[in-house]
Amino acid sequence: MKRIVSCLLALLLCALSATAAFAVNGTDKAKLYDLYADGMLFRQNAPAIFAGTATGTSVVQCELLDSTGAVVAKAQGPVNKSNRFSVSFTAPKGSYSEYTVQMYADGTPFATLRNVVFGELWLASGQSNMDYPLGQSETGKGMMETGKTGSRWLRFYRAPTYARYNGSEELFPLDAQRDIEGGLWYDGTNGQIYSTSAVAFFFAQKMQQTLDMPFGVLQSSLGGSSIYSWLSRDAIESDDAVRADLTAMDAYFPEESWSESGHNTYLDMTVNYNKKIAPLGVFRPAGMIWYQGETEIMRKVSPEAYARAFDCMQRKYSRLFGFAEDARMPFVYTQIAPFDYGGSKLQMMNDGYAKMQALYPDSRAVTPIYDVSKAYTTAVGYIHPMVKKTVGERMAYAAAGLVYGDNTDTCSAAYPSAVDVRDGSVYVTLSHTGNGLAVNGTRLYGFAVCGADGIYVPAEAQIVSADTICVYAETVPEPTAASYAFAQTDEQANLYATDADGLAMPVSPFITDADGMRQVWQGREWTSCDHADAWHTIDDVNTGAYDTWQATGAFLHWTDDAVCGKALHALAYEKRFTVQPTMLYREDRLSRRMPDVDHDFSHYRQISFYIRNTGSTPLRLDAVRFYTSGTVWYAPAVNGTDDPDCEIPADGKWREVTLDMDTLYLFGNECGVTASRAKLRNIRDLQLRFTGTDAEVDLDEFRFTPDGTDGSGVRFVARFAAADNVWEMFCAVCMLLLNPLDRILSLF
Repeated sequence: MKRIVSCLLALLLCALSATAAFAVNGTDKAKLYDLYADGMLFRQNAPAIFAGTATGTSVVQCELLDSTGAVVAKAQGPVNKSNRFSVSFTAPKGSYSEYTVQMYADGTPFATLRNVVFGELWLASGQSNMDYPLGQSETGKGMMETGKTGSRWLRFYRAPTYARYNGSEELFPLDAQRDIEGGLWYDGTNGQIYSTSAVAFFFAQKMQQTLDMPFGVLQSSLGGSSIYSWLSRDAIESDDAVRADLTAMDAYFPEESWSESGHNTYLDMTVNYNKKIAPLGVFRPAGMIWYQGETEIMRKVSPEAYARAFDCMQRKYSRLFGFAEDARMPFVYTQIAPFDYGGSKLQMMNDGYAKMQALYPDSRAVTPIYDVSKAYTTAVGYIHPMVKKTVGERMAYAAAGLVYGDNTDTCSAAYPSAVDVRDGSVYVTLSHTGNGLAVNGTRLYGFAVCGADGIYVPAEAQIVSADTICVYAETVPEPTAASYAFAQTDEQANLYATDADGLAMPVSPFITDADGMRQVWQGREWTSCDHADAWHTIDDVNTGAYDTWQATGAFLHWTDDAVCGKALHALAYEKRFTVQPTMLYREDRLSRRMPDVDHDFSHYRQISFYIRNTGSTPLRLDAVRFYTSGTVWYAPAVNGTDDPDCEIPADGKWREVTLDMDTLYLFGNECGVTASRAKLRNIRDLQLRFTGTDAEVDLDEFRFTPDGTDGSGVRFVARFAAADNVWEMFCAVCMLLLNPLDRILSLF
């Protein structure tokens, strides 16, 4: 009997325990979406929304408990006919306090969220450079190696890379979804941060320090994704221009022809919005940081089309995330990092990004990154710079000004607001200059001007007022337009806006008039002779910093005793030596053109540079060779002469040498074949050849005089008087024999 009684008591205790456990841990009648978890963050003073599904339940209640267990806020709401619920209360002011959220279904507890905090919340989205993980970034690698993490008051939600629908990553719903399966919430001390977006982490870290409260980021990004994949169907259908752009790309999918399978995760319209953005609509972020556009450049989407898609996205997200009908969700976005996309695609897109900001300056801020280090790892390729800390912190600076009232006039990159061409100069007035424009260094770099022919040449620039610069070039007496940092790679560009603390945001790349552009100035950092190295995009293995100048038979270094800035000094150790700008990448016995260097010299009537012989004996400039292939080269005549060579006296004085590009001698032979400038459209290499004993020579300030014509064509020259040696005399004879016309003309 005692055994029977004992068994009955044991069964009773088990039943009571199970009942108690059910009361604490929940009920199968209601469930929060997977978006909710312990340690999450809600935006302060905004609706804290709790949503999910419920069956057999009429009312869902929610309570917010502080650390003492006291209820500080509560809410309740009905379950609708679709068995869904949404309840909310106004979140408290942000603070370093952790709360508990208790959910009830008809009075029965069904979910408990612990360590919930309130502060500021932002959305982070885009493609691979936003997706780029902290652990692969330059700063993050060091953090991971030493076990360093962030603050526990940083809170991150990371959506899965490929969200599932109906149990599959390969299915794509027609409609926007309500939940995301497999997302994670964690704080800054969790090892998961190394997989977090590096840009988002550094953004959040800086914002948490600036605002002095908990800060959270909802990260939903995907490498290689198109902006159109982040747009909603209703937004596209209500925007005729965006729909037309998609149709022109053969990328518009009408609702009636939509299939849940067979879509491209990265490119197709709505696929990422439906699965990775729409469910986040239960949150109320203060804004979004956006790093995207590389895919659109590769797809040849115009800056104007991108601007339309961007505007469509901002309007939709503003409604999705609860902004007032007449308000726009703040967007902070970065321009695209240097990469060889071919032509001027990158430059035009970055210029377009700045123009997008000017359309809605109260809700948009753009950050340039052309001056950020381009270090990279071969594992992820040079389209992905490793340095993300500067990018994230620059976006935080922009967000602080755009949304929180800190440095409001410099929160977005300065961009031209007015252009005035007068007195042989282009005066550019810029917006967002704060306490005034300033140079990061001693001399401004990155400027170019063009005349009516649309051919740009490097230019000087001066800051003439707090918001205006004057741009000019001696070789373009009547300029029509100017550009700045308008290159695939231009780390030397150094104009900044300032705030009370000094240098603030770099000025955005710009071009004042691209309509007549025939040849943009880019990729010739060597012309100033001021910089020892420059970054070149070659491929995933060989991209990096390279010498701007090289020498054979001489040592190179830089001197401050220059015409302007610095000067290149060559100390010869051989009688014949060569000094040349780096235009080729050489590996083993092979060489190839650097793709981001401008190799077209056909539009220049003259090229000038300064030279000084600081040696003890006269120095001869034998020729300036323009190589059209590995063996064929042309040398222009020194201006005012029929010779490609000249003597530089050993007097230590700077003198200007000007080359006549309308007189090009094949192999430097002034008694042979000459060619037009059209031959210089694709120059492989450029060399300055010298002869001298105990020679020392300085070079500085290469300048270009544009001319839109191609010159006089190919012709034969046979001038015996110009022959310097037996070989040239022989060539002159051959020319007379081969070209009777020249022989006849020579009689007149």
